[in-house]
Amino acid sequence: MLSGEAAALSPALTGVAMGLQFNPLVAAVTSAAAAALVGYRTAPASRRWWALAVLLAGWVVGDGIRVAGSAGAGTEGAVAAAAWIVAGLAVGYLLPALAGAAIGRAVFHGTGWLAAGTVALLLTPAIWALSERVSVSMWGAVR
Repeated sequence: MLSGEAAALSPALTGVAMGLQFNPLVAAVTSAAAAALVGYRTAPASRRWWALAVLLAGWVVGDGIRVAGSAGAGTEGAVAAAAWIVAGLAVGYLLPALAGAAIGRAVFHGTGWLAAGTVALLLTPAIWALSERVSVSMWGAVR
């Protein structure tokens, strides 16, 4: 239970705890697709925008609708929703896609896009399993 000055962080911590409970199926598919779009050495710069669009569309379908439906009113609700959005998008969707794209660009034999998608696809459930544990611990601290 937070008290004093730390209690002011409660809405942000609540939002981060909720953001760490992202949808792993949608995150895995969209992260793999985004990583495959940019995960090879000769990928054109325009593919970055397509990859970002895929990630954002996946986030909206996977978690964005839930955030919009659960966001509370007032300043605390807005802080919690903003923290939820940033944490969920960054940890669940962007982190696996960036890791996959980095690995894919390091592959030499023309299958970088495949390696990128595979790494993102397999990294997402691992991140989800770890983030669920962290989220449970954060809920204990907030309440």
